[in-house]
Amino acid sequence: MRQVGMSGMRALAQLLGDHTGARVGVSDLQVVAQGASGRCIVRSSHPACQGIIGIYWTAEREDNGAFLPAADGLRRAGVPVPEVYARADYGGGRGACLVQDLGERSLLSMKGAAESELGKAYRAALRSVHALHEVQPDWDLQPPFDAALYRWEQDYFAEHLLGTHLHRPAAVGFSERSESRELAQWLAGQERSAVHRDFQSQNIIMCGTEAYLIDFQGMRYGLPEYDLASLLYDPYMEVSAELRGELLNDALTLYGGRINGERLQACSLQRLMQALGAYANIGYHRGNAWYLELIPTGIRILSEVCAAISSDAPAAPMAACIQNALFSH
Repeated sequence: MRQVGMSGMRALAQLLGDHTGARVGVSDLQVVAQGASGRCIVRSSHPACQGIIGIYWTAEREDNGAFLPAADGLRRAGVPVPEVYARADYGGGRGACLVQDLGERSLLSMKGAAESELGKAYRAALRSVHALHEVQPDWDLQPPFDAALYRWEQDYFAEHLLGTHLHRPAAVGFSERSESRELAQWLAGQERSAVHRDFQSQNIIMCGTEAYLIDFQGMRYGLPEYDLASLLYDPYMEVSAELRGELLNDALTLYGGRINGERLQACSLQRLMQALGAYANIGYHRGNAWYLELIPTGIRILSEVCAAISSDAPAAPMAACIQNALFSH
């Protein structure tokens, strides 16, 4: 309860009580997730609160308050997201809501399942994110992917993965290299649509045969290929090359040829750089060593993506730059 404090827990207990008509106390709440982003997610052991998740947030991150408008808009558009049962605005960027409890069968929880079962879940996830990509949002999104944001991801990778974790001299001035700037500018010049921004296995909940999306408060305009890269090259899961190829073919069919291979390569580099930067940052600076265990897998996948990029592709100079930074001492 350190990040949100007792006031947040009391607010959730009150909201649950108001919604259900039951007497719900803080002692009835169990924290499901609480990160360093000013959000707390709880379940209640009270019988009247079954099937409900409580979320409380502060203004610590600008996108925390974007959850409700996105949930409402996505649900209106028919995208599989949790239903919102109740909400409260406490001012100063603080708020809370009660949403549908979808259970704990995330895509990540299926790691190690038979590939046929995984394939069904991944294909359901592709259908859900495709529906999101088709939405024309009538609510405010987060600032769009532009050259500055792509370069921020590159800096994040350089500072935390190359610098803090690997102690590579290439960390200095990494995003100022011509390869970095040119890739960021090329990506920023591509046609954009609404994207999830963090479309990885922890944020996909399987409910029956349908894949529900969560943690979509970071939605913004960007490239659909970024979300696809987040799913297909997720270091949490290590999808086999065979299944990844099948899923990519399914995506090409689903999107009617709108998915571009060169953009997918470039987005894969960007997403993996962002993820590796996050793993190192969270592992070293937020005390969660589990993320450090993901780094070798992430580096291996990033290196494989780099090696697969043809020499005449837009991402080729950046791929060579990454390989050099990773493996040259």
